[in-house]
Amino acid sequence: MGIFLSHFSAAKYWNIPQIEEVLALDKGEFGLVHYTVSSRAERYVKKGHRIHVSQLKLPEGGVIKKGDILVASPELVFLQLSSQINLHRLVLLGLQLCSFPPGSPNKSITTKKKLQKLINKTPRYPGRQNAQRALKYIEDGSASLMESLAYMILSLPHTLGGYGLGGAVFNYEVQLGEEAARLLGQKRCFIDILYRQKKIAVEYDSFTFHNSPKAQGRDAIRSGILYRLGFEIMHLKTIQLYNLKACDDFAINLGRRLGRRIRFRAKKYEAMRNQLRSLLPLQDGMVEGT
Repeated sequence: MGIFLSHFSAAKYWNIPQIEEVLALDKGEFGLVHYTVSSRAERYVKKGHRIHVSQLKLPEGGVIKKGDILVASPELVFLQLSSQINLHRLVLLGLQLCSFPPGSPNKSITTKKKLQKLINKTPRYPGRQNAQRALKYIEDGSASLMESLAYMILSLPHTLGGYGLGGAVFNYEVQLGEEAARLLGQKRCFIDILYRQKKIAVEYDSFTFHNSPKAQGRDAIRSGILYRLGFEIMHLKTIQLYNLKACDDFAINLGRRLGRRIRFRAKKYEAMRNQLRSLLPLQDGMVEGT
């Protein structure tokens, strides 16, 4: 197998969207170059390098040749980091690995199916149990870091600090009729987070893309079209996501529409919720509780 780029360095190599925010490493740690070797005899000491030893046989495709270097595949990176980061960040990493622009699944770095396939072939790998657990909460198709985080907060079980409103899909495609397409200026649109059985759509309205009068007008037209097509639309604003009480209210209202009651009875719930919410990027004016 030889020496190959691995762990955090491989994660950077694959250009995982907003990987620095996902991993939240300090600059010193993130600046190290990580390699893996197959025997202790190959291990060496060099400033700025961190060498890992793995004598386990990897499945075909676990290490990929790119030009003159060998690099851990995106699926192997997920497995390697499963013993390096906590479960919340591992779920977020998986969501970002499986993310893609709406309507362009070919642009994803990997898929949930591919992650599962590698995990199935590495039964003795360190951290495999964490990877298997995280995989239960990963879905393909997130379009942004904030969509991934909103999805986690809504869908993760109470034992992991979420609201337990699982079962949603990312960026569900809706084909528009001629009149609606002409009104909106496009032939299809995508619902950020959709509970298909109930046709309840959660649209995450970020400050960046939904704050101008033009964007708000377009959102109103889009919501009207989707409502006419039988979807119930709930808009989740950035301030609601960051404000704990507002977020609770949104989740309770969503739960009622889904026919689910939210109960905060799990032990250590508060600690896990704080850990989950700590993943939210710091934003000016968006301090929790304000």
